Amino acid sequence: MRLQLQLMCTLFAVGCAEVDALEDGLDGVAEAGRPADPSTRSFEGSPQRWKTSGGVMAPGGSSVRPHDVAQSLEGRLTGSRGTPDAAVAVPPVTVVDAGTVPVPIGSNSLRVVGNRIVKADGTRWHGRGANLNDMRSCNACTAGAPSVAEVKRRIDELVDVWKVNFIRLDLESYAQSDGYRHASNYQSVLYDPQYLADVRELVRYIGTKPGVQVLVSLWHDPSIDALGRPTINSTVGTDATWRKLAQALADQPHAMFGIINEPQANYDGSADALVHSLMSQVVRAIRETEEAANVPYHIVTVQGTGGWARRLDYYATHPITERGGANVAYEVHVYDPVANFNTLFERFASTLPIIIGEFGPMTGSMTQADCTTLMDRAQALEIPHLAWTFHMRCAPSLFVDTTNGGCGLGTPLTPTAWGNQLKARLATPW
Repeated sequence: MRLQLQLMCTLFAVGCAEVDALEDGLDGVAEAGRPADPSTRSFEGSPQRWKTSGGVMAPGGSSVRPHDVAQSLEGRLTGSRGTPDAAVAVPPVTVVDAGTVPVPIGSNSLRVVGNRIVKADGTRWHGRGANLNDMRSCNACTAGAPSVAEVKRRIDELVDVWKVNFIRLDLESYAQSDGYRHASNYQSVLYDPQYLADVRELVRYIGTKPGVQVLVSLWHDPSIDALGRPTINSTVGTDATWRKLAQALADQPHAMFGIINEPQANYDGSADALVHSLMSQVVRAIRETEEAANVPYHIVTVQGTGGWARRLDYYATHPITERGGANVAYEVHVYDPVANFNTLFERFASTLPIIIGEFGPMTGSMTQADCTTLMDRAQALEIPHLAWTFHMRCAPSLFVDTTNGGCGLGTPLTPTAWGNQLKARLATPW
């Protein structure tokens, strides 16, 4: 990521001026030409040496995850993008308990009880696995038609071979083609009914894997603003996007809903109340949709209020209270040394139901040894955790890139060193 941000300048009182300067430089790149898009940032050597590349991911250099740079200016809701499509039909679901907090249905459902995420039988759920990019594939595949079959192949590998029981499905959309994206492979679920149907099919497919849960995350989307925060607009906002997704996935009890990816900046907490309000309004939109569909509440994750989803402290004293806060969990992303773990998640584990939505080795900030310790401590605290990412070129990547800069359809899924580390860990029972 912007590796300086790994240091959490406000929390740890170092590097703030450098972070601000780096942000200004990256935002200037986005203002000057093509919007800053996920695949086109890479770094050489040090965190300060950034370069851009045009089009789909270039074979040279290390690609950096989309949220490692400023969110695209596409998120500023300007201009017309057409008319949202009609709702996707959802089969009826029988509600088991009509109380104020509906009880999840079936053996593959989860719910939040206090600081715990539990299974239908009330036992603590031990979720661990990896992030998985959708058909857009960290912008590696947007120049061609989408391949649901390829994503299913990767699901099979993750579940059947690597033995994950938790997948974060990262949804990726853009406001415009930028002259190279295929017409069928870049728009939001608000404007592309086939993309919405494909997302539903992937979630349904994951549900055929016994005991596997999926966190559907709005990872890169035109409705997310330039600081990585939700927007509220009944037609084009993040709330509208989640109404569409929640309606389409209402009957998928193994699905959780991750509101956005990573709120940025806000190192001093001055925007905590604002981010909290925006998250609450999206939770309300999801709950209203579920109630209209007559289905139980899915678990919804709200992301840390700043520092690239690192800040959970405001939620510790101001939890989400929409619909009584039922089935809300708190998502943090960790690309930090062991010394920062207590600040980022350990101290909150006794009061908040936490999911570590991303972690992985990053040069200068988190080593593979740190990742081992994170998994040790997350398991000790019974915190579900998800490695970044089951991809060949969206660092830190879990399998080797043999595509020569291509999309990777049918590419061998040979683990990287990071992949081997995770795969070995998953082979050990938790």
